[in-house]
Amino acid sequence: MSNTINTTLSGQYQNQINELPTLSDLRYENIFKVYKTELNHYYYNILNTISLPSDIDSNTYYTINYNSKTPWTVISYNAYGTTDLWWLIIIVNQITNPIKVPSNLTKLKIIKPEYVRSIIMEIQAQLA
Repeated sequence: MSNTINTTLSGQYQNQINELPTLSDLRYENIFKVYKTELNHYYYNILNTISLPSDIDSNTYYTINYNSKTPWTVISYNAYGTTDLWWLIIIVNQITNPIKVPSNLTKLKIIKPEYVRSIIMEIQAQLA
């Protein structure tokens, strides 16, 4: 039996698939479309990448001091009131490995809450 993509469910977001749990629309998993194999296994295309320009308009973010001992989820919660946006902080700051952060990183850019939804929509359009 082959493990090919079932095109009837190919390219849907997780919250559009009744068989899967509904997640907050801010979760990293909702940025990517979900695909289903003929064996009914769901997966994300992990080859997709997200990038933002390095010259983001300074009116859309503020900076905070970075403490490497603070988990990304705590930084997200302090900035947005949710742990779900840790991934946005990492992407905005062009961190490729959230476990091994450059030692010279002392400041983080934090997207202002009023711009988060529009940036998420732009990222989804980029991946479409």
